[in-house]
Amino acid sequence: METAKDFAAQVSSDSLLTSFFYIFSTLGVFAAIAGVIIFDAGLVKQKNVIDTIMQKIVAAFIGGMSFMLIGYGIWNWEIYQALGIPHPLISAIQDWGFFGHDMNTYAVHQDPAVSPDANLNQIFSIFFFTFAALTAAFLHSAGLERLKPSACYILAALVGGLVAPVLYYLTYSSTSFLTNNGMHDYVGIYSVYIFCGICSVVMSWMLGPRVDKDHASNYALVSIGGLLLILAIPALVIGNGFAEPGQGYYGITMNESGIGIIFINIFMALGAGTISGALIAYRLGRPSYVLLGTIGGYVSGTALFDIAMPWEMALVAFFAPFIILYTNVLLDKLGIDDPKIGPLTLGTGIYGALAAGIVGKGIPVGGFFGVTTGQYTFQHSHISLGMQAAGVVIIVGGGAAFMFIVLSILKATIGIRITAQEEKAGLDATYWSHAVDHHAQAAELSMEPLHSSL
Repeated sequence: METAKDFAAQVSSDSLLTSFFYIFSTLGVFAAIAGVIIFDAGLVKQKNVIDTIMQKIVAAFIGGMSFMLIGYGIWNWEIYQALGIPHPLISAIQDWGFFGHDMNTYAVHQDPAVSPDANLNQIFSIFFFTFAALTAAFLHSAGLERLKPSACYILAALVGGLVAPVLYYLTYSSTSFLTNNGMHDYVGIYSVYIFCGICSVVMSWMLGPRVDKDHASNYALVSIGGLLLILAIPALVIGNGFAEPGQGYYGITMNESGIGIIFINIFMALGAGTISGALIAYRLGRPSYVLLGTIGGYVSGTALFDIAMPWEMALVAFFAPFIILYTNVLLDKLGIDDPKIGPLTLGTGIYGALAAGIVGKGIPVGGFFGVTTGQYTFQHSHISLGMQAAGVVIIVGGGAAFMFIVLSILKATIGIRITAQEEKAGLDATYWSHAVDHHAQAAELSMEPLHSSL
């Protein structure tokens, strides 16, 4: 009788160590979501803090859960194509959809000849879950203080369940028609940052500006959220590649790389971005640019960490905060109320994607491990500026079209913006009256001793 021990290779020491490596990185993405939540809670008016936190949490988990339906199967489609598996899309969904065999079978019971690294692949599905959740959280940020929760949740479900998987297949892989021809990504510069950036600009334009844009930020909360996000970045970055014990580390597009250089590059990007962000902050008297500079330095490196040398990464990241500043100025001139996501991820994301085409020109990419002939031969292609630019055009154009069509439909049906009265009253009072009443009662009770003394 066959026992679990027949597949002991699935739970070897190397396999388990690699699995914990990706668990650690997945928790890094989850911590980044928490950082974004706290950061945004510090940006909004006091009367919108509760709703900002609650709506972002719900949107994030809707995005992640929607991805689990067939999203991981769609991403695995490219691997099944490269390996010549019949009916690759259907087979990938049958194996890695929510009810798929490989998704719902303990690794030790799966034949490694049929499903190698089963533990690792199961864990990687949650890595994608958290990135889909992060994308949904970013999109909520675009509509702070004015986006209807119902519209936000529908958008999160569509992005997490359909759009994000397609974007991951096209840009966060090694065998799509883009990446197999030399387009390079590493930490989702196309599928997360540029996509969220263009969607944010379109959403902000269609929603219109807030009734009152000028208000004091809670810099304590903003700083705590920003620091948590910065702490999460090194962990979330290193999971964006293939750690092959005894062979090396490869970026998601199959380029050779090294964890040591990547780790140095992360801090070069954070450090250089902070320094130039501080120059802007002191020049304008706007302390938020210190943290925006730090995070902008990171975004500029999301296609470079695995291919740049430290001095190159520092040089690219130093100019990222200036891209944020000028994007912000342009959006303000256009009357688009998008002070964070658009400037932080669209302009900087495009800049970083194109920089990767220059810094990484000629580096071998594409194909898949073990494929030695045909269109998916391992590292048969090379990074080029032209393919980086093609990726930018496709994601910007496709993202803008998607957001405009979906928001137009929602606007004509359920609506996308809260009423002016609700905005003036605050989203906490509109949707969370019990919490607001309880807070008011607590505040009143805290004043009783003062009343008595008077």
